[in-house]
Amino acid sequence: MKTLKTILIVTLTTLILSACNMGSMMIHEEESHYDYGKTVETIKANAKATGWLVPKVYNFQASMLKHNQPDPGKISVLKLCKPEIAAQMLASDNNKYVSVMMPCSVSVYEKSDGKTYVASMNMGLMSKVMGSEVGPILKRVSEEDAEILSFLKEK
Repeated sequence: MKTLKTILIVTLTTLILSACNMGSMMIHEEESHYDYGKTVETIKANAKATGWLVPKVYNFQASMLKHNQPDPGKISVLKLCKPEIAAQMLASDNNKYVSVMMPCSVSVYEKSDGKTYVASMNMGLMSKVMGSEVGPILKRVSEEDAEILSFLKEK
């Protein structure tokens, strides 16, 4: 009985700690070796080179200031889309709910330390969570995201 109680406590503790860390597992954040402007331009160029479109870049700083809100600093969210992958994803009625995650987003921002950072969804993990028809498509997205953001790994 004591062993069962210990197993239950350890399992419950593990589940709670996993839930607390889920946010940091779902989103990657990496420091860029480039300044803010060059980081944004590099992502756009790499996306184009891998066949992705960048139909929209949201400038959060300009938007916040326009609406008389405090200046959050430089923050842009790049929307990336690859029509071929989108078509595969949305072909089945069973998958249309995934459109909430489309197009893919990559965020570039400066923190108070003056450094530039890039955040993106962990599509590799999402591919495992989603499974079925969507999983393999998200795995491909994950691989292409890694290629687009590969400059972050360079020293």
